[in-house]
Amino acid sequence: MNVIWESIPAADTQSVRLLRLEQDAFSGPLHVHEAIELTWIERGRGLRFVGDSVEPFEEGDLVLLGPRVAHTWHTSGPQQGHVRVTVLQLLLRPELDAFPEWRQAMRPLLARANAAWRIEATLGDAVRAALLALPADDNLALLGGALALLGRLAAAQSAMRPLRAGPLALPAGAPGRRIDALLAWIRANLHAELRVADAAALLHVTPAAFSRSFQRLVGKPFSIYVNDLRIAEACLLLARSDRPVAEIARRCGYATLSNFNHHFRSRLGVAPRGYRAARSATSA
Repeated sequence: MNVIWESIPAADTQSVRLLRLEQDAFSGPLHVHEAIELTWIERGRGLRFVGDSVEPFEEGDLVLLGPRVAHTWHTSGPQQGHVRVTVLQLLLRPELDAFPEWRQAMRPLLARANAAWRIEATLGDAVRAALLALPADDNLALLGGALALLGRLAAAQSAMRPLRAGPLALPAGAPGRRIDALLAWIRANLHAELRVADAAALLHVTPAAFSRSFQRLVGKPFSIYVNDLRIAEACLLLARSDRPVAEIARRCGYATLSNFNHHFRSRLGVAPRGYRAARSATSA
């Protein structure tokens, strides 16, 4: 998967920035940067890509990302109006390590490779309220607020859910663009049979060469990546529609309901109907 490097604007004059954006959809490429990022999806739903993992997201999704963790959000299915997101970014500067308070609180938080967490429950409510209270027009006050918020998260690390976020390669040029076209093809054809031979033909390489390259760039075999996308899409449909489970199975590319049930339970530890019932109870 092609991952682009994102430069943080005004990095010479700012250490922190707060973005409150409203747009038609989330559809940007996977990207990485040197900042710690806190992203709150205020409105919108779809699929969240962090490292080599993919999961469904809905309104209220709140994620903390360490530096150099590839990420993007893609809207999926019907949306109500524009999507909206609040993003807080703090650049990691060497000077921060001169402060023992920073070293003691943040080094353990960022020590793991591909650090990424989803913030849920009462901690999530508190973080959303803190984001709303941050000033957008006073850089010094914003910096202080951002440091205080990150310190609060570091102290509550046990209450955050780690995201499975394995590393991605950083290809450049034409190979990366071809992989991007392939991933768009996968998402557009989840309902159909997706074979290694067809994917290899799309990129004009042999199936063996394709399998090796896909594993190296995406971090997992083609079949597992496709299944991850299918299960994530199924989770969205189960939570946000009343379509029969058998129809959702077909829409997500599973030939039989039993095959869908097997993969869904293996991935999430619960049957599709049980997942739907739990989500309905949570949102009631």
